[in-house]
Amino acid sequence: IYDWEAMDKDGYKWWIERLRESFKIYDIVRIDHFRGFESYWEIPAGSDTAAPGKWVKGPGYKLFAAVKEELGELNIIAEDLGFMTNEVIELRERTGFPGMKILQFAFNPEDESIDSPHLAPANSVMYTGTHDNNTVLGWYRNEIDDPTREYMARYTNRKEYETVPHAMLRTVFSSVSFMAIATMQDLLELDESARMNFPSTLGGNWSWRMTADQLTPAVEETLLDLTTIYRRINENLVELKK
Repeated sequence: IYDWEAMDKDGYKWWIERLRESFKIYDIVRIDHFRGFESYWEIPAGSDTAAPGKWVKGPGYKLFAAVKEELGELNIIAEDLGFMTNEVIELRERTGFPGMKILQFAFNPEDESIDSPHLAPANSVMYTGTHDNNTVLGWYRNEIDDPTREYMARYTNRKEYETVPHAMLRTVFSSVSFMAIATMQDLLELDESARMNFPSTLGGNWSWRMTADQLTPAVEETLLDLTTIYRRINENLVELKK
């Protein structure tokens, strides 16, 4: 757990320098567990379980105000998945950071989902899934029931000839979210054997690697087609190619 009191006293210099260095090598930085900056679950040292813990207030906007004052506006994505309170939402909105929407979470035949593309704010990032999700194909085959599969097909207007990963990719790219992100596994239409990570497990994770021969002209054409149709081509890249 961070010593927020000490960090506050020195103006959050550690965070400022960490982000300064991060943006030397990344165009965009995603902050994991964003809700922990509003409040976090503190567990006494030596506890066998998390049950004796309690919610403790984090630094809130004061941290991000210090970062912005020193570094200016930054391209940061707030990982806002899981249990979100009004206070966390207010903090995210005040920072201006886009939150995340996960398409695999969007399909509930009986109820609304906050991850549904038609509910997504423009200031959000739409994913097929994150590193903690199954691949789209693995999710479709093993993690949802037939009513959910039917609802997904209807929602995405999946064509008879269209693969499940492509229908999901098309839906992500056509969303109103200002940014669309897909894992390489979904672009390659791979099954659960290519899953990146199983949360709360040790061993065997983060071992998948793409080989050069998997990035075929057909895959490149699919990605180009999606980015062109839904106007997601990087304009700077277009200018460089002219």
